[in-house]
Amino acid sequence: MLPGVYEPRSPAGTVLHRVVRTHLDRFLAETAAASDGAGVPRFIEREFRDFLGCGVLARGFARVRCDACRFERLVPFSCKARAVCPSCGGRRMAEQAAHLVDAVLPSVPVRQWVLTVPHRLRYRLAFDHALCRAVLGVFIRAVLGWYRRRSRRAGVPDGQSGTVTVVQRFGSGLELNVHFHALGLDGVFAPGADGTLRFHRLPPPSDADVARLVATIARRVERLLVRRGLVDDADAMDPLAAESLALAGLASAAVQGRIALGPRAGARVERLGADPDARGSSRRSRYRRGVTASTCMAPSPSRAKIGIDSSSSAAIFCARPSPRSGSRCGLTARSS
Repeated sequence: MLPGVYEPRSPAGTVLHRVVRTHLDRFLAETAAASDGAGVPRFIEREFRDFLGCGVLARGFARVRCDACRFERLVPFSCKARAVCPSCGGRRMAEQAAHLVDAVLPSVPVRQWVLTVPHRLRYRLAFDHALCRAVLGVFIRAVLGWYRRRSRRAGVPDGQSGTVTVVQRFGSGLELNVHFHALGLDGVFAPGADGTLRFHRLPPPSDADVARLVATIARRVERLLVRRGLVDDADAMDPLAAESLALAGLASAAVQGRIALGPRAGARVERLGADPDARGSSRRSRYRRGVTASTCMAPSPSRAKIGIDSSSSAAIFCARPSPRSGSRCGLTARSS
């Protein structure tokens, strides 16, 4: 194939497509049998069915024609799904990344902050979007407050920083793990003597700084849960189970990294490969009461592209734009 020549993708040949088309009907039947015929919500089945039809000419296409050379090509429609399809998710990721780099993030140092929460809270955050936003607000206010206090100690009294956050819904083993990736300006903007804004880079956080930040976030999240009446209560009704018993069972198993259906239901999911808990030397991480925070430097927006997946699978990474090397600097959270 010549460089630059369009080659239609073949989704039916991918491992993911084979797995879904082979096991989808069985999955739907088993979830229905386990929930007295209710099964999973309709939108889940629709997502999988749309993915199986993504890029298939029989599902519809556009006819593209060149007026100069009269060449024609049929371009199949995409499913535009947000949870399963890697092609549609990748397209959305690239568009959002370009917007952040070109129109949002300034050309200043950027630090990534990652927050994970206990398993029980992950389960609730997965479907309680209002609570998810509230926990995210606690996290970001704590981080921005840390930057303000640090800037005052550095002699910049009116400094303001900023963040862009992505909610990632899975861990390295595809288990349900709602956690937060935030890109923060690694310093503050403050008005200079002439009234124009100037950026002041701040020293990196120490282990003690991250530990104190984790303690603050854990304490504030606990107070948030108490105010909303969401403290541990074995007799409390599960809103997700009341809405969909099948989805609640699947989500609970996914949070714990266990198999939900079939003869091995309840067993741990087997994981292959390197130790998922291995630490990188460039990341600072601290843990308290099931809350984990970690931080590491990200390439500057002027030297890197930032990729953000769709909202249902929002991973974040930084890729150095070298056409020859194609190397990536992965910045994914460590599950705990």
